Order: sequence, then C-alpha cells, then structure tokens
Amino acid sequence: MTIAKVLATPCQDTNLAPEPANLALVRAAVLCLVNAERARNGLEPLQSNPQLAAAAESHGREMLAEDYFAHISPAGVTPVDRARGAGYIPSSEVGYVIGENLAWGTLTLSTPAAIVAAWINSPEHLANILEANYRETGIDIQPEAPASLAEHVQGALYTQEFGVIEH
Repeated sequence: MTIAKVLATPCQDTNLAPEPANLALVRAAVLCLVNAERARNGLEPLQSNPQLAAAAESHGREMLAEDYFAHISPAGVTPVDRARGAGYIPSSEVGYVIGENLAWGTLTLSTPAAIVAAWINSPEHLANILEANYRETGIDIQPEAPASLAEHVQGALYTQEFGVIEH
C-alpha cells in the first residue's frame, strides 16, 4: 500500500471496545491508525509480520498472567529477546532494529482511537511509530487490562512490536 492510498483510506472500527469476538477488527484499526500517522509524516506503511505478532501476543498474555506492565518482564526478558524467541531475528549474523509500544486503558480509553492517540501524544511512543527504519509490526490486544492497574474495570492491554531485519 502506498502513502497516498493510506491517506485516502479511512480507518474502520477505531471506537470498538476490545472483546474476544472483535480482536481482529481492533488489531486492523490499530494498524490503520499507526500507518495513517506514518503516512502523514511521509513514511511507508508497516506490514504485519506473524513472528512479531507472536512476540506481542506472548508478552501481552504474560503481562496479564503475572499482573505487570513493563517492556522488560520480571524474569528479565526484553523486546529483542521476544522477537528472537518468536523467530523474527533469524541469526546473530543479521542486523535488526526492534521497538515496542505498550498501552492499557479502561472503558472508552481502551479503544484503538484512544490508545493510538495516547501513543501519538507521547514522544517516546511516537518515535517508534515514526521510526523510518521499521518495516514490519505485530500487534496484540488482550481484552482485559492488568488487574493491579485496572482494578477489575473492563479494559484492554495493547502490545505493538516494531521491527526490521537488515540483510
């Protein structure tokens, strides 16, 4: 998809509250919103990558299971470790750049529109979205937020991995 096509295509389902039955739509909305921001800044859209999606999903599930919210797990696992473990980084012989955005929200603050707007308004998260080197992404949405943060209010946990392998 070209920059012009991204800019000409409105994003769908951006105000959905994540639920088990609509997670594919929510993921697509997040990717569309992130790519729209990249396109507004003259950057090519990111392509979905199944290994990065697997890394994002494993991290999202672990954060919920262990009730934490951080880029580095309590066991010390980093975004690079997760990407390598999912098979995204094929060997130590290739160059790579890996990044990660995390977010959680409750109620209306758990929609793709609210989460991506929060990322865009955060310099560190926006830097990942606008990193010109990134070519691929993997997005996971869990339809609940870490219990210690959300206090059992309906919400969602978002994990987005960014990457490029430089052959």
